[in-house]
Amino acid sequence: MQALTFGLLAETSAQLEDLTDLVKRSGHDIALSIKASSGCLDKVRNVDAWVVRLDLQHDKSEHLMEILESFDVPVIYDDIESYNELGVIERVTRFSSKIQLCAGTSAPQGLSKPREIWVLAASTGGPEAVGRFLKHIPEHMDGVAFLYVQHINPEITRTLQKALLRNTCWAVLECERSQTMVEKCIYLVSPAHQIDLYETRVIAPIPDRWAGKYQPSADQVMAKVARRFGKNSGAIIFSGMGNDGSSSCHYMKGCGGLIWAQSPSSCAVDSMPVSALGTGAVSYLGSPEQLARQFAERRHPKAACM
Repeated sequence: MQALTFGLLAETSAQLEDLTDLVKRSGHDIALSIKASSGCLDKVRNVDAWVVRLDLQHDKSEHLMEILESFDVPVIYDDIESYNELGVIERVTRFSSKIQLCAGTSAPQGLSKPREIWVLAASTGGPEAVGRFLKHIPEHMDGVAFLYVQHINPEITRTLQKALLRNTCWAVLECERSQTMVEKCIYLVSPAHQIDLYETRVIAPIPDRWAGKYQPSADQVMAKVARRFGKNSGAIIFSGMGNDGSSSCHYMKGCGGLIWAQSPSSCAVDSMPVSALGTGAVSYLGSPEQLARQFAERRHPKAACM
């Protein structure tokens, strides 16, 4: 992982020295080292993330945390009391694992973080339908990333990835490490473990298993996307057996997101789209090709689908 540049904020000089040692041992750089005081964050340079040690019982600390959260970069709170029993090496190891969530908080050169995050949810018949949809998404469309939630066995995830690459010029990536989402990418949500999402557009695997019978769970992914990204979120329910996705339709719509669905007549199995339609939250219905054209027209009225 490329070295990140951190800002440090703590109550005392001794705490700042301790944080400095921790960050440097983890292989990262320090741009700012600031003692907590009123106005101390009024003029600061951009950093990749902050490491903070504050007494959160004080009103001053609460105000400083609010300012830090407004910077739209990750904030790591370092609680020294939780490290009392740990040696230096173990403490650095734990801290480094937190830093993984900050990995790549800046998008790779030439690409931008997506403004919109859309969930593509499917089960039986999904790979064929989603492939048709992606084939008609313009290569040049910017500002969007897809999270593809396909009910699938873990051992054939790589096969699904290869199949998708035959239908799109976009990157198709697995979610097996913490990474910043970038535009023109399709992220395959693993059936083996859940994911977490951050407002900074970082997506990270977490060890929890999916709750319920669907793996991965469209309902859970849609709820996380809606909660984090609100009006910049959306979901398309494709062919599939069961009702996964329908429970989160109202929630996503209430957060400002859009819900579309594949027309039942064009599905190999129509249970998932029919369940979504039954919620009354679906605002557009069409074949995979029609969904792609509508998607391109909604974002770029003059764009012509391939």
